[in-house]
Amino acid sequence: MISLPLFLLAGGATWLFWRSDMRAGVLIAALICGYALATSPLSSAIDGMGHGIGTAISNANADDSK
Repeated sequence: MISLPLFLLAGGATWLFWRSDMRAGVLIAALICGYALATSPLSSAIDGMGHGIGTAISNANADDSK
């Protein structure tokens, strides 16, 4: 469960580095933020949302080809 507090800290660091225009800091903090989300208990929910969006786009493209 350490990944959710890590996500919050990395998200705050990303905002701080973005406001201070430190591009390397934003990159590193955003990578840590993504890693924290990927290893969190929320990863299956995030994956489900991505799968649902992909299915919706696929279905929309299939309807346009008719």
